[in-house]
Amino acid sequence: MKFSATDWSFLKKSGLEPQEYYEKLKKAGFDAVEMTEPALRETARKAGLEVLNISCPGMEKGLNRKENHADLLPKIKDCIYEAADNKVKYVIVFSGARAGQDDSEGLKNCRTAVETLIPDAEKTGVEIHFEGFNTYDHPDYQGSSSRYMFSLVKAVNSPYFKALFDIYHMEMAGEYTASIIRDNLDLIGHLHVAGAGKRLAPKMDGLIKYPEIVKQATSASYSRYWGLEFFPSDDVLGDFVRVKNEMLKASKVY
Repeated sequence: MKFSATDWSFLKKSGLEPQEYYEKLKKAGFDAVEMTEPALRETARKAGLEVLNISCPGMEKGLNRKENHADLLPKIKDCIYEAADNKVKYVIVFSGARAGQDDSEGLKNCRTAVETLIPDAEKTGVEIHFEGFNTYDHPDYQGSSSRYMFSLVKAVNSPYFKALFDIYHMEMAGEYTASIIRDNLDLIGHLHVAGAGKRLAPKMDGLIKYPEIVKQATSASYSRYWGLEFFPSDDVLGDFVRVKNEMLKASKVY
């Protein structure tokens, strides 16, 4: 199993200077960081960490509405070329708010937008990841189910476009993610990990059944990163080590 950690939720909370934080993260057994500020990418790499992804604009005004495309698509293309120039593998894109729009219309507009971006992804080798959110944390977000994400990935049908499957978001949306992940691994580019309720550090005996999720994903040969993305306790690195070790143990039990 490979583990990454999102800078937005951990770096500042750690209370450490970036260089020390990244070095300790590497020693804790992590191999990548996510959504790292441009000025800190080289610092992370010097500590031996891969910089995994860049989050593009469009969380609220996203790809699901045609009227957003003229402004948004050039910005996402810039993200793709920024990623390529900085040896970052993935960029993250979003559906945006529903605002009364039908899923079928939203999917059609997302497909049109993504297909416009695919030539740039192919040219640069950068993979585009579409992230789904639950509507508890992101009210009115349209891409709020695995069905929506996977329908879009299948429709685009490109190796350069996959789902960023956030286990917390999909569980909070009422989905049983263990079997969903197992059955759709070819559509998933990355997994995010957090505990239920308030997006805290996950527990293996918590509401989200991570031992079963780990079992199903690893038995189906998931080999990409498990990205930790939660609100940690004051002991950020301690949370990292506990979650990583418990997930590794779960993978070996089965």
